[in-house]
Amino acid sequence: MGKSGYDYCLGSNSLSFRKKVSGMLNKAGFYNSGTSKSIPELLRTLRTVQPWLAVVDTALPPGNIEQLASIIENDGLAAAIYINTTGLGLDIYVQLTWPVEAPVLNAVAEAVCSEFAHKKKLHQEIEDLQNRLDQRKLIEKAKGHIQDICKLNEEEAYQFLRRSSMEKRISLAELAKYVIDDPGYIAFLSPHRQNP
Repeated sequence: MGKSGYDYCLGSNSLSFRKKVSGMLNKAGFYNSGTSKSIPELLRTLRTVQPWLAVVDTALPPGNIEQLASIIENDGLAAAIYINTTGLGLDIYVQLTWPVEAPVLNAVAEAVCSEFAHKKKLHQEIEDLQNRLDQRKLIEKAKGHIQDICKLNEEEAYQFLRRSSMEKRISLAELAKYVIDDPGYIAFLSPHRQNP
């Protein structure tokens, strides 16, 4: 038994293909979290289960495997391996030719799952940075409102905003949003209480 621990969804209309591929992956420590016999069913399964890996027979009916590959990639549904049983060339996607040796399938599956995990982590870091930047912009804009309305300098406006967020027990960004959405809210925050 392997050590991967990644789950996979398998898309194929062929029972013998599904048995062979599942056998190889399961023996390597992957576990099957869904099997689909059509492209629409596979997409539903991927969106519901959210596995690490999709293993797709290029003969999966009905429709266009290239479109399926594009959806899986663009929507970040899973790492994907396309096992070419039809002679179709998917140049920009990871594909193996059938029949495939177990060590090759397992090594490629590990590699694409690892790369997918890395991409997910980077995507999350970018999202976190964007959220922090958006919050910073809100705070800066709210500081500007406070400076204009209360006639405070930038540091005093920041301290006022910080103190008010602690008193209200809400985040600086949340308070900043209130101030931006309704500058009259500043009066509610007792602007006459400035630095101690």
